[in-house]
Amino acid sequence: MKTKLLIFLWLSLCLLPVVAQDYNLTDGCLSDFSPNIDYFPQKAEIVHARRFSVEYFNHYKVVSVSDAFDGAPDYRYVLVQCGAPMPPAEDFAPDTQFIEAPAGKLITLSTTQLPALSQLDLLDHLVGVDSGFYINTPEVIEMIAAGQVAEIGFGAEINIEKTLELEPDLVMTYGFNPATDAHPVLLEAGVFTALDASWREHSPLARAEWLKFTALFYNQEAAANAIYAEVVEEYEAARALASELTDRERPTVLTNTFLGYADAWFIPGADTYIGQLIHDAGGDLLLAEEGSAASQGLSFEAVYDGGLEADIWLVETFGVYSAADLLALDSRFADFAAFANGNIWNNNRDENANGGNNYYEWGVTNPHLVLADLLAIFQPELRPEHDFAFYTQLTAE
Repeated sequence: MKTKLLIFLWLSLCLLPVVAQDYNLTDGCLSDFSPNIDYFPQKAEIVHARRFSVEYFNHYKVVSVSDAFDGAPDYRYVLVQCGAPMPPAEDFAPDTQFIEAPAGKLITLSTTQLPALSQLDLLDHLVGVDSGFYINTPEVIEMIAAGQVAEIGFGAEINIEKTLELEPDLVMTYGFNPATDAHPVLLEAGVFTALDASWREHSPLARAEWLKFTALFYNQEAAANAIYAEVVEEYEAARALASELTDRERPTVLTNTFLGYADAWFIPGADTYIGQLIHDAGGDLLLAEEGSAASQGLSFEAVYDGGLEADIWLVETFGVYSAADLLALDSRFADFAAFANGNIWNNNRDENANGGNNYYEWGVTNPHLVLADLLAIFQPELRPEHDFAFYTQLTAE
């Protein structure tokens, strides 16, 4: 009789309606757990990103990452509200990783992950980076100098001993080649490792939305949704200005330079990250393969024939700060119309002392700033007082 009563009471509790608490718990753990409470009322709304998703349950969420690198399997991360019971491991694939949320100490292995920590006010969780050499985020530079953040190395050569000493709850890395990446080494050492596949997204807004991926581990969905909504609003406002241009008003744009060591001039496809930015800013990217989300390597001669008369040239090349620097790479660059007209630009306005380029750090999370720069380059009359964030016009000296 007693057993039947207990079963009845347990079933009664399970059949109670789900009640949502008012907000996500972003600090500390539950003191009392109920299976009938939705502990994540503030949910991430994934709009543009295609490489990660999240499915919510009352006291845990399942985050999935796909196509993190060529041939990558799908990765699953179960984020359990701290203070709630772990769901049965046998309900998930054997390689699923489990972590409590909000997570604690964090190591990041890409500079692109740092702006999200700053924007979400999560830098106090950061205990390690691969290297501070190329970092631009001021707060992180200060933390490294103060000894609050350690440098643990790159890829498969990561310092595992030092990593384990830091006792991270979470390491965020990326995948390119498992033979040289850090994540297989970290996983073998038993470190919870999440792969950031933002670089595999082709849309600028999709890459920026990975801010929400970071937020998921700290129950910061509400803040991430709000920040991202502002990015989208500003991006769409700039894109709307460009969309009103006629075909004759859209300048032709050439990108990159000839790389002698690769014997190629790489032109991004129309559907690549940079291809979409140029289009959204009102430019026509020359030699871009329509419908392609990859870059193609062309000969110097092919680009000379097809790009010689480009109105604007975005050189996007390391170490080029003047027209003279560009000519030092190849004297034939002087033949290009954009060079003759002085309409050549590089995206290295904001670099640190070691050449770390903030375009590849804050620009990823804030594509509206990149788009605003490009719009001011392509249509200066629309942004006559624009304060450039990443691009600078190359001078003769």
